[in-house]
Amino acid sequence: MNPNKNTNKSFQFAIITIVSFAIFVLFQFLAASDRISEENYTYASSFVISIVFVAGIAGFIYSMKGLKEPISVKKIIGLFVNAILILLLIGVIVANVLDFENAMS
Repeated sequence: MNPNKNTNKSFQFAIITIVSFAIFVLFQFLAASDRISEENYTYASSFVISIVFVAGIAGFIYSMKGLKEPISVKKIIGLFVNAILILLLIGVIVANVLDFENAMS
């Protein structure tokens, strides 16, 4: 049995997150240069960002499970990338709640 099981999963989710985010940026460039339609951009980017957030949350959970595992480069990268994504997700949620509250008053 692999003693760094959670660290490896966290690292894999971090890589999935980085690649998915790069694909999202690629879609933005394609949409800005009118190479894909706005409708296709909307669907594709929504799907990719959903993958980013799901992978970020799953990776963060595995990072927390792997905190007691030995320190490695994979552990540090996985924890760092997934923690940044969770902080961004929390920021987006807080911003949306504040915008909603401002719109209601």
